[in-house]
Order: sequence, then structure tokens, then C-alpha cells
Amino acid sequence: MKALLTAGLVLTFTVSTAIGQIGPADDSSAATRARMPSTLRYLNERIDEVDFEEASLDQVIEFLDGLTEMQIVVRWQRLEDYGIERDKQITLNVRNLRLSQVLYMIMSEAGGPDLRLAYRASGNLLIISTEEDLGKEMVVRVYDVSDLLVRAPRFTNAPQLDLAGAGGQGMGGTGGMGGGQNIFGGQGQSSQQEDEERDRDENADIDELIQLIVQTVEPDSWVDNGGLGTIQAFRNLLVVRNNFLVHQALGGYVEETD
Repeated sequence: MKALLTAGLVLTFTVSTAIGQIGPADDSSAATRARMPSTLRYLNERIDEVDFEEASLDQVIEFLDGLTEMQIVVRWQRLEDYGIERDKQITLNVRNLRLSQVLYMIMSEAGGPDLRLAYRASGNLLIISTEEDLGKEMVVRVYDVSDLLVRAPRFTNAPQLDLAGAGGQGMGGTGGMGGGQNIFGGQGQSSQQEDEERDRDENADIDELIQLIVQTVEPDSWVDNGGLGTIQAFRNLLVVRNNFLVHQALGGYVEETD
């Protein structure tokens, strides 16, 4: 089970990182794109070519803002507080990448090794700032993790075929197989003890999942590690209160709700 949970989370984390959102694999189906949440649809937009040679950061942002359907807002004062000016030189040449991937590369070059930039995408609005700045905005979201908690049923009390009894009575002229006697032993329904064991297993699985998330997704952001974020289980749901960066890592985007 541990391997199953880990594989599921690794897949999710591969799809999106805390400082850049990468959507699922491309799907050319118009119906699929129509069902896709608007935020993710915008982030998945393909950019044929990006070619910047020592262009200023504000020119790069202006180019992306005019090229895509998203409205890009940069918190320039936050960036300037850390020494990142509007004329920061950006050199980038890539082809046929998603907007989310291009953003990640631009932020990596603008921030450098000492400062992590991040963005918050919601609907058609995209805000760029420092990771520290966006990390202060707390959001509550509920995640259904039923697919990560599926266990194969254990049929410890399954019916058993009594061939000896069937052979001794079923052919003796008394009519039918076994003279009307049930040739299956045991009971087909789970006992109360088995139900309790299954509940304990599910609780252990979700506890293990929570521990894995706290240890691997922005560890310093959780209460257990001195942060403000909390995560609690309710049946097969996880109720998560944390910053946008954590939610981006868990789900790939944060969609606005009414």
C-alpha cells in the first residue's frame, strides 16, 4: 500500500512543482479542453517560440501578457525589495512549451540561485512575486483521495465447495445435487471483526498519506514543522489549509470558487 500511495503522490508532484504549475499531458480533444478548469487550460496554452536575448524582465512579462489569454500582474515592489529590477536581463530561447513551463524558466533566471520566485494562478489572473510573499496567503481546499486508499478485499470467509458431501448425496437418487442440501460451506458476508480491521487499515493508510505530504510538500509550511499549515482527514477527504504554493503542488492549480 505504501508503494501505491508513494506512486500516486510522485505522479502528482511530477505534474506540478511548488514554484511552477505543469498541467497534465496534452489532449487535442475539444471536449476534454472544454471540461478542463479555466486556470489549468490557460496554463496549458502552447507557445510556439520564445526568443529573448538580454531582454528586460518587464519586456518579457509584457510579451507574455499580450501573447496569452491570462492577465499577468507582477508585484514589482516585492521583487525590487530583493534587488530584482524591471530591467533585469533575461535570455531564453525555447520552442513549443506550455505557458507554465515558460514561466518557470523565466522565474528561475530572474530569481537566480538565491531567490525563488513563484506565481499564483486563478482563473485568467496570474500574479508573480517571491515565494515568501505568496507563501503567506492561506487557502482551505478539500481533496478527495479515495483513489489512493483503495484496497483489494480479503475474502477470508468466502464460500467453500464441499465436493465430498455433494458426491455422497447428490447422486443417490434423492434428487438434485445433494438432495437440496447446500454444498457450499462458510458465509459470504464480512464479519464485524473484518469490517473493523478494514476501517483500521484505511485509517492507517490515510495517516501515512498525511505524513508523506507533510514530509515532502513544502515541509516548513506545516504546523508540525513550525509553520501555519494544517491537514486533517475526514473519511476519504483531506482538508488542507496552507498557502498557494502547497495547493499548487497538490493539485496543479487553484481555481477560484464563488
